[in-house]
Amino acid sequence: MKATPALDARKGRILAAIIQEYIHSAEPVASEVVVRRSGVEVSSATVRHEMAVLEEMGFLSQPHTSAGRIPTDRAYRFYVDALLNEARLSAEERQRLRRQIHSLAEEAERLIQGAARALAEEVHYPSVIATVRPQEHLFRHLHFVPLDAHRVLGVIVTDAGIFEGQPVELPESVDPETLDRLSRGISARLEGLTLGEITRGRLEAMVGEMARHQRLLEYVRRWFDREIRRAAAGHVIVEGATHLLEQPEFRHPDLVTAVLATLEREEDLAAMLRPVPGRPVWVTIGSEMLYPTMRECSLVAASYSVGGRTMGTLALLGPKRMPYQRTVPLVRFLAQNLSEALTRLSA
Repeated sequence: MKATPALDARKGRILAAIIQEYIHSAEPVASEVVVRRSGVEVSSATVRHEMAVLEEMGFLSQPHTSAGRIPTDRAYRFYVDALLNEARLSAEERQRLRRQIHSLAEEAERLIQGAARALAEEVHYPSVIATVRPQEHLFRHLHFVPLDAHRVLGVIVTDAGIFEGQPVELPESVDPETLDRLSRGISARLEGLTLGEITRGRLEAMVGEMARHQRLLEYVRRWFDREIRRAAAGHVIVEGATHLLEQPEFRHPDLVTAVLATLEREEDLAAMLRPVPGRPVWVTIGSEMLYPTMRECSLVAASYSVGGRTMGTLALLGPKRMPYQRTVPLVRFLAQNLSEALTRLSA
């Protein structure tokens, strides 16, 4: 998108009034409506002139022969960057949403799913959460859990949650004390590494050191190779996708089908939701979207973290006409509370 030109105060107020009215009505906005909404004490004729100038500058378009105008992608970008006055969440809303999130803080996956559901239900737009790739998780502990005399289950604890392996059958029984000692020994060698740094060579060296329990350590190596590294793109959760059908922009079957199809492709969503360095909250609008199928949408996204490390992105997807005054602070608030809950869970 080209650089956005500056606007004088009157044009800015008129543009803000048009955007706010269009967000509310989804109908082209006429000059008479702008006079009522903008608070600018000028005639309809003056507003019409200013609207014509804003159209020449690329902020407005006139659909068909309608007397009204609608905002362009450039207008929404200017509105979000320069004109947006974020609505404050009420104390009651903050308390209710915080309670929803923190009541789920028993297991990371359930907590993340609950945050996505709470966000979608709050504003009736699809919500999306993308976790970082497992390779970027920090290893904390490995636990071998005895299931019976010859079967053991491996559990890996990271800073972002828990990975549970498949039970393994051992040729001879291993007592719980030995399993605990092996768990602590392996954990001491791997603690502080990311899962991506726990290479095959590093694990094979450990097998050599603990040859007596080679079967168990080989199980750990295969587990990393086959299960953890396989999930290279991370995990994506989508809640409330059908809320798009409630929006007039998505009444055309081809358009909504294309958007819903993109929401089913985890790799595409993960690419769209990659955290932006130095920007805890960001908005992607229309033509800025990564994929052509999403060019009628906007994305309001915020990163969430565990102990100061970015662990994923929480976002709302909606029409370009979404009420940014509410969605931006809402996404920010829920991302902050998700970070707090996950940090406490991982402590």
